[in-house]
Amino acid sequence: MDTIESNKKQVSPTISKISMFISAASMGCIGLFVTILAGYNVYTIVLLRGLFGTLFLTLFMLKSRSFNKEFLKESFRLHWKALLIMGIVNPLIIYFYFINITISGYSTAAFLLYTGPIFFLLFLVITKEEKVSKINLISFILAITGVAIIMEFWTGATNPIGILFGILSGLTLGLLVFYKKKTYNVRNKAPNNKKEKGDFDTFLAWWPTLFIVFLFLPLGAADLIKLTYFDLVISLILGFFPTALAFMLYNIGVKNDKGGNIVIISYFEPIMATILMVIIFGTLSIFTIIGGSLILTANMIVLKYSSKNN
Repeated sequence: MDTIESNKKQVSPTISKISMFISAASMGCIGLFVTILAGYNVYTIVLLRGLFGTLFLTLFMLKSRSFNKEFLKESFRLHWKALLIMGIVNPLIIYFYFINITISGYSTAAFLLYTGPIFFLLFLVITKEEKVSKINLISFILAITGVAIIMEFWTGATNPIGILFGILSGLTLGLLVFYKKKTYNVRNKAPNNKKEKGDFDTFLAWWPTLFIVFLFLPLGAADLIKLTYFDLVISLILGFFPTALAFMLYNIGVKNDKGGNIVIISYFEPIMATILMVIIFGTLSIFTIIGGSLILTANMIVLKYSSKNN
């Protein structure tokens, strides 16, 4: 049976919201894998994520019969500019993020990375790609405030260079999400341009992930031969759940997003990360409760408002 092009499938907003939630929960587990693989250089861990994530996404492409010349050629013909930008910015997000970790510490770096969705909204407003309501914008600010409180970023260094790299990590993340959304909008506006069948959601996860391998392979290749059997199993899990599966589900969420009403669910990621930290280390801060409450409140506001307008 031929695979139906994923953009033609009727995916309800509810399914997209659930997909975004599962994606955020999965990516919130990354810290656990980083802790387990702490014996390796951080760039090696990123390489392992990109390498095995690309492997699983390639298998998904083959299974859905999307890894064929005709579908790939059509996708590049219709979206080559956006795909080129996504390929470039995806490894830059991680590069800027990790540089800032070394300069400012994890909390400040994570907080600035999570400004990405705010940049995404700004790009939507500036380009007039989609309308962004004031309620959505205020809710995103509320959510990023919640992230700041959870991360307690004020305890980190305030090195101007670190702040610059942190802003660049958020900016490039916002660009990546914006061009994903822009690509989906192009496909929705001109459905007759698509003749070849394939899973575009998977392709849009696979293509930018390839560039992570290209950038970090020279930095972490030497450590690949040091992998133990246990490390290999952990790397496979890292490549599957918080990478390949999470990226695919994230794209399904972005596809039906309207002015940030689904993307905001991605802010559940730091909540999930904090929950795991509480379970593993048994520590719960008042800042975690306050910040988490703000993120959940922001989500409820956007979801309630968007449901009234659907």
